[in-house]
Amino acid sequence: MMVDVVFPDGNEESFLHMAEKLGYSEIILLYKRAVPPIKFNSKVKVKRAFFVDNLKDVERAARDFEMVFAPARREFFESKKVGFLVGAESVDGKDSFHQRRSGLDEVMCKLAVEKDKVLVFDISQFSFSGLTLGRMMQNARLCRKFKLKTLVASFTSNPLEMRAPKDLGGFARLIRLR
Repeated sequence: MMVDVVFPDGNEESFLHMAEKLGYSEIILLYKRAVPPIKFNSKVKVKRAFFVDNLKDVERAARDFEMVFAPARREFFESKKVGFLVGAESVDGKDSFHQRRSGLDEVMCKLAVEKDKVLVFDISQFSFSGLTLGRMMQNARLCRKFKLKTLVASFTSNPLEMRAPKDLGGFARLIRLR
């Protein structure tokens, strides 16, 4: 299934038009603030999601939106209402000499599998520095090991910056996710 996740800001129609052109079957509109539901006339299936930063907003977001996204922190791995975890590799601090600080460990992977979470790789966070790429590859290795559900998405706020489904698939192969 070809899915992308984007941050609209009043430009939902432009995103749907671009998703249709690129060949997506589904698009997830991810909001950081509450917005009323909008009806769309498109071939692309549309889902609404909310990005939460703290646990007290999770309940309201789960009630008002179809999906709930959150940062890949321990408290969100344990929450039942959060379904998608984003940005595990964006951990502060330097890597130690012998191992990477990828933001994901075996305990979190087991929790994610147990609670049926999806780990989302944000292609907009990717930089050609070895640090981010190495951390993403380390997390992909853990995802394969524990058979964790994953998703690669563009997370753009501009419709012209959306990536084609084959580009996202190629990135998944680059980090050895598939």
